[in-house]
Amino acid sequence: MKTIIKRVFVFGITALIFVGCSTKHTSVSEDREVRLSIKESNVLYEYAKDDIESHAPMSGYYPLENHLDSLSARVMLAKVATKSIKFQYFTFHGDESGSLLLHSVLEAADRGVKVEILIDDIELNELDNIFASINNHPNIIFRTFNPTNARGPLHYVEIGLHSDTLGRRMHNKAFIVDNSMAVFGGRNIGDIYFGIDTKNYFVDNDILVAGPFVNELTNEFEHYFSSRFSVDYENIYKAGIEELKEKRDIYEELLNSEEYKHFFDVVSKRSFVEKFRSKELPLYFAPATLYYDMPEKIATDSKDRTHHIKGSVDKKYTPEKSLVVVNPYFIPNEEMIKIFKDLRDKGVEVSILTNSLESTDGKGVYAYYSEYQEELLKMGVKLFETHPYALKNELLAQAYNTEKIIPKAGLHAKTMIIDGKYFIIGSRNLDPRSRNLNTELIAVIENEELCKYEQKVFDYITTPQNAYNLTLECEEDDKDDCNVFWHANIDGEDKVFDSDGDAGFWDKTKAFFARIFPVKELL
Repeated sequence: MKTIIKRVFVFGITALIFVGCSTKHTSVSEDREVRLSIKESNVLYEYAKDDIESHAPMSGYYPLENHLDSLSARVMLAKVATKSIKFQYFTFHGDESGSLLLHSVLEAADRGVKVEILIDDIELNELDNIFASINNHPNIIFRTFNPTNARGPLHYVEIGLHSDTLGRRMHNKAFIVDNSMAVFGGRNIGDIYFGIDTKNYFVDNDILVAGPFVNELTNEFEHYFSSRFSVDYENIYKAGIEELKEKRDIYEELLNSEEYKHFFDVVSKRSFVEKFRSKELPLYFAPATLYYDMPEKIATDSKDRTHHIKGSVDKKYTPEKSLVVVNPYFIPNEEMIKIFKDLRDKGVEVSILTNSLESTDGKGVYAYYSEYQEELLKMGVKLFETHPYALKNELLAQAYNTEKIIPKAGLHAKTMIIDGKYFIIGSRNLDPRSRNLNTELIAVIENEELCKYEQKVFDYITTPQNAYNLTLECEEDDKDDCNVFWHANIDGEDKVFDSDGDAGFWDKTKAFFARIFPVKELL
């Protein structure tokens, strides 16, 4: 995401030099009727180990922190769909994992399942001809959110020209099947999110839900799919017959390749699939609340909170004992710093995991976050930063990694644990962009056993083998003269660094120059 924002920023600066600002949205549709659902369906409940309906109004949850299990969950749900598939994502890549999921969705559409797809337009122009082909299917309706009129390279130029409107995106992520089961959380669709990309890997987190809560996700989707900012794809791009045929041939060639078949075999043998097929999927049952921005957020002043999540979250979630925060793009504002200070003054233990300068794809984000490291550590906040060697052994051991290549790891999960009682998961980053510009969704799930499980996940990812532990050392005679140190265990050796972990010269240079430009509110 942050790479795209940087690209948008560069185009934006160039455009402003020549033509100045613009404030209009392009290619927006008329408002449509929102088809809200009254009750969830129970058609997929048979795949759970327990009787879901007997736990109503609670829903059942299955954690999907494992990257391949998370992909498997989406694929299996598509394969057993009987009535509908609805999904929305910020980005959708046309690589192996994206192709696998699309293939499963197309099979469902061939069976008569009604498919509705909503993808944000930020990167979509790179897949125009593929989605134009999919959009021809009689059982598929494909829309893109807040699109540009220009396609190809001019797509990014247009975003730059209208950065105050087209720079605001739909960041929500959900995959909903038969209004019965759904997967949501931090992952977009692409190899980098599912541990398949050989260069980079995002440490992420999703969760599967079955029960009444799915209806809440369905209605969230309907608000967006019916929004005037969601444009029918045929109004954006139409591929010629020869172009469609060429892409279909390439797609079929990929599906028939030995590499793809091996990949599909690995995904099909995941532990989630075994539990799902045997109809023994164990669930944590809990009450939960869904919070989300409304689509109109992208067209209102960033200071207007009418359509924002902020301000609507129940105050009962205020931590009394402990707060665990996992977020990849963490830029606290003064309000957030005050909250942390008040919590620490009350004795609340606060632990935060974010990206290191090495692991992040947003060097500018790290540059602004780093300005708060010393202040947070002085409060007694525990700071951890994912390092690029995270989960090295797990990535080497996975069956798909036949070449034993270790990709560079970076954090992408967005979760919280409050008092060991409330687990929060969703798409929202803790940065100005998520707060003020993009749309997001989060869920608050109340279950102590689920929190214990997620706490173990946090404890593991913050071990010295996976993350830096930041400490602060101050001079005895001058408490304002302090230095931050990064502690980690790299290749079995304990190491301590005194400047942004083990980041190299170019990473530090990028962070340095990021502080020079006034782009904090765009990150």
